[in-house]
Amino acid sequence: MRGPGRRQRAKKSCHGVRKARAEVAAYADYTKSRMTATFGWTDPKMPAHYIAQANRVRLGISGMEKIVTFDRGQSLDNRLAVPQANSAQERSGPIPGSSPEKSPIISMGNVS
Repeated sequence: MRGPGRRQRAKKSCHGVRKARAEVAAYADYTKSRMTATFGWTDPKMPAHYIAQANRVRLGISGMEKIVTFDRGQSLDNRLAVPQANSAQERSGPIPGSSPEKSPIISMGNVS
């Protein structure tokens, strides 16, 4: 009987409990053979699935830790530095490719 006064219980199943425990075992570095024996599986695909899932999560966490460590090692000045290659500098001598004899703009200015 359902109604506003009745409390509903969470649905639980043996499968859900076994899955949750298998995930915990994979994070606790259980081997495939140990998980097979613990959970009564006959096919090695099931423990391999949970172990691969745990390894993916671990790999993602370690990757983020490396990024955070790298970012902490960088100073704010290094991250916001402006490259000096495009800054205005005084040059000595003519700019390559701009000789007055060959420039069409200058030669057209002298035409009457």
